[in-house]
Amino acid sequence: MGIAVNLVTYLIGTMHLPSATSAKIVSDFMGTSFLLCLLGGVIADSFLGRYRTIAIFAIIQTLGTGMLSISTRLPQLQPTPCNVHYSLKSTNCEQATTSQMSVLYISLYLMALGIGGLKSSVSGFCTDQFDETDEKEKAQLTLFFNWFFFFITIGTLLAVTVLVYIQDEVGRSWGYGICSFSMLVAVIMFLSGTKRYRYKKTMKSPIAQIIQVLIAAIRKRRLQLPKNDCFLYENNSDSSRISHTDQFRSGLHVYRTIGFIHHTIT
Repeated sequence: MGIAVNLVTYLIGTMHLPSATSAKIVSDFMGTSFLLCLLGGVIADSFLGRYRTIAIFAIIQTLGTGMLSISTRLPQLQPTPCNVHYSLKSTNCEQATTSQMSVLYISLYLMALGIGGLKSSVSGFCTDQFDETDEKEKAQLTLFFNWFFFFITIGTLLAVTVLVYIQDEVGRSWGYGICSFSMLVAVIMFLSGTKRYRYKKTMKSPIAQIIQVLIAAIRKRRLQLPKNDCFLYENNSDSSRISHTDQFRSGLHVYRTIGFIHHTIT
């Protein structure tokens, strides 16, 4: 929040981009940050686990914020200031070059990648630290999340007030530097508790299972449906199986017809 809330003014005032382009860059950055939560969730649930996902993506976000704070400090990574001609009452502003914008984009999307990994795993990893079957720990879990969201709200409030003031009045690099330093401190504190955390085994992500079903369905779309249901693969007992029906058979014929037409045209 400390970066996104005031980023448009930096893109317009320092990088000399049009207001519409600046708003689009910020919107794309925020949207990508939330969409990447899906990727972070799959990685945490199916491959790395929540702890490793948080550690890796927090470091990535720290690198992104550090890179952004450095880019706002170095004159080589910014266009020259506007040259105002008072006699002609005109302003000559040179937009940021491709290389300067490339550094900015890399910084932003490193942060977006880090945010995606963190948002998808932090709450779940916090829940793993408490045993909900134990009444005492269940009460501690509720208390923990009360404080957790309280500090998130306080952080957001400080971002849109104190950090914005620092960026406008003291310097953009100072405001972004505070964000980078805060992330670095958070990573160190998180890693310091490695031996004390509770860890749960990784499970397959629901998204990964859905993708597996879709891939299997596409691969087997040309197979003939057996007349006897016994030849279909079922790993459930007979009592828990759902009987097969012809409810979606017409939809299957429509799908095959569309596929045949598409194949004929192409």
